[in-house]
Amino acid sequence: MAPTKIIVVGGSYAGIAVINQLLASKANQKQEIEITLIERQQNWIPYTKLFPKGSKHKIVQGKIAEVHHHHVILATGVSIPFDYMALCTGSLNPSPAKFNVDSSAEALAITKKAREDLVKSKSVVVVGGGACGVELAGEIKTAYQDKNVTLIHATSTLVDYPGYSDAMKSGALTHLESLGVNVVLNEKIAIEGLTFENAIQVAPRSIHASGKVIESDIQFLSVGIRVDTGYLSTLKPANHAAFDSSRLVNAGTHTIKVRKTLQIDQEGLTHIFAVGDCGDFSKVPTAAACKFTAPTAAKNILALAENENSKKTSSLSNGNAPPAVMCLTTGPTTGVLSLPLVGMRFSNFFSKLLKSKDLMLGGILADMRTK
Repeated sequence: MAPTKIIVVGGSYAGIAVINQLLASKANQKQEIEITLIERQQNWIPYTKLFPKGSKHKIVQGKIAEVHHHHVILATGVSIPFDYMALCTGSLNPSPAKFNVDSSAEALAITKKAREDLVKSKSVVVVGGGACGVELAGEIKTAYQDKNVTLIHATSTLVDYPGYSDAMKSGALTHLESLGVNVVLNEKIAIEGLTFENAIQVAPRSIHASGKVIESDIQFLSVGIRVDTGYLSTLKPANHAAFDSSRLVNAGTHTIKVRKTLQIDQEGLTHIFAVGDCGDFSKVPTAAACKFTAPTAAKNILALAENENSKKTSSLSNGNAPPAVMCLTTGPTTGVLSLPLVGMRFSNFFSKLLKSKDLMLGGILADMRTK
């Protein structure tokens, strides 16, 4: 019997979590599977020990251009067949939270220049008070206490995500102000030259907010999250040439519509799953959420494969809603942590313990088996 071919597109939190579950699942012992990880970014993460030595699993560096019923086509024109697939293509935030580049060398160059420009600056403005904006403003102020740092946010509440405690949201404001960050709320502004594509700008700007003029020589945009699922424009159920592929995504966010089982919500396409930021399962896309949804997708893929091979009909599992845990770091020893069960806000000690010291890199690299 030929091995079941499984493609995982995207080698970040969601994709790696799917792969780890596929490899670890006991169901894997009942059938032979062949995993292909497709990752667009080059030399970003060294997946040196992701797969067992000598296995048939492989890693392909490339960007998918088209998804079809049982194969994908890369931007190079290479076609790769699959029986089941997990789309884990993530999302994009303005730099420096994420980088829309294909190599680590490009990302490092952007980071180096931003750091050099930041050192030379006197007054910093961060636009956007979500998690990334709060962390960025706090990190800058902690590292450069002599600089004026202002965070400007469009609404009355920082990190105002559904399901998260009010204590967390008010705590983020209190914490930033205790660091010396000037926080301006209820101001939706547009700064000349500062865009999603040009999210780090070195330019003198006089910014009018809350009846004051804020002088700034460097600005960071931390607003918006983009999901690129254009590769689905070619996907149709078998024998449905007239199918409108735009039905597969949400019009406003471009996230993929999924069922509670993480399968694409369309008959004839339930052998394809969407996990992480590119799907609409989680209300707030976070790395922590992938820990809860990715295992469900992997187990369901194996269940479907077993059903196909043994002609059985095993039931599939529904994904669990991730808990509203968030840890905002504002420096090597500072931050804010929210735990949903007790609805409390904890500051520096617990933030350092969980994230601030190494931004959880140790755990992430262990999951990705880079060593």
